[in-house]
Amino acid sequence: MKGKFKTYPVLAPLSLVYRAVMGIRNMCFDKGLLSCRRFGFPVISVGNITVGGTGKTPHVEYLAGLIGGSGDVAVLSRGYGRMTKGFRLADANSDADTVGDEPFQISTRFPDVTVAVDEDRIHGIEILAGKGTRTVILDDAFQHRRVSPSLGILLIDWSRNILDDMVMPAGRMRESASGRRRADIIIFTKCPAGLDDRSMDEAAAGIAVRPEQKVFFTTFSYGELRPMVQGTEVPGNPDILAVAGIARPQPMVSHLETKSGLVRLLSFPDHHRFSAADISRISKCADSVGTGSIIVTTEKDEARLKGMELPDGLKKRIFVLPVRVSFLREKECFDRMILNHIESFKR
Repeated sequence: MKGKFKTYPVLAPLSLVYRAVMGIRNMCFDKGLLSCRRFGFPVISVGNITVGGTGKTPHVEYLAGLIGGSGDVAVLSRGYGRMTKGFRLADANSDADTVGDEPFQISTRFPDVTVAVDEDRIHGIEILAGKGTRTVILDDAFQHRRVSPSLGILLIDWSRNILDDMVMPAGRMRESASGRRRADIIIFTKCPAGLDDRSMDEAAAGIAVRPEQKVFFTTFSYGELRPMVQGTEVPGNPDILAVAGIARPQPMVSHLETKSGLVRLLSFPDHHRFSAADISRISKCADSVGTGSIIVTTEKDEARLKGMELPDGLKKRIFVLPVRVSFLREKECFDRMILNHIESFKR
């Protein structure tokens, strides 16, 4: 684990208060003073203890691809940024406004996997169970302790050393790094593709706090650009305007720079809801990059852009960069752990 994230020591007194509140809350759950609900089927939680992107959606998609397709697997999210409330199933009429950008993205990629949103996770799981679901993947639920998952997966960005970070607002931690004790599996995400075994071994030894905790390492692999308008061809070696409303767009930009002579980034906040003014700005920025330039965006941003009225000329310039999770080692071990965990409930 490399890097030291920027902190704001002047806010440390507020962080001490926040850390104390979170510590008392976690202690109450640990001692049974606050109730946790455990279900009689696999509930796999995927989350983090930092603010900002650690790659939750690609890892949830990896799990959906690994265990989905049987008709009894569901992904449940709170549906951050949606315009609706309560329980909703993603269906053919859904979009980013009704279920949130990430659930909409997952449902589009995995039509055979049930995708639902509910800010009340217990209520959502109960409804899904009533519909025949027998395995639930909980998206972004590491701090949602009212549900006691059967398997907890904690994601940590390789470039952000949580052991040197501070709790909000002085730092970017949602809770103390000691919260990693609750995880059954820890995954370092966004690792350099060429990370060596020694560095991985040292990181695993430094982060695991229980003998049974298993530590894995993943990186992002990017697919070929695909057009937003089907049939549009990608020009050779184009200049690129990268449009990203994600927490950390730099890995995407670095990848694009290996494919193009010029890459300019137009960044928006994570989960940004695009406006007509934003579309006009994107168009002008793309023109300033060059008349033959293209616009490259993420799958998550595509989910939100699809709900916009885009000029045909602009839409034909937009291409989407798929991102997938690749394990640097022990992929088979991770897969086996997940599948064995699910099978253990059947036995």
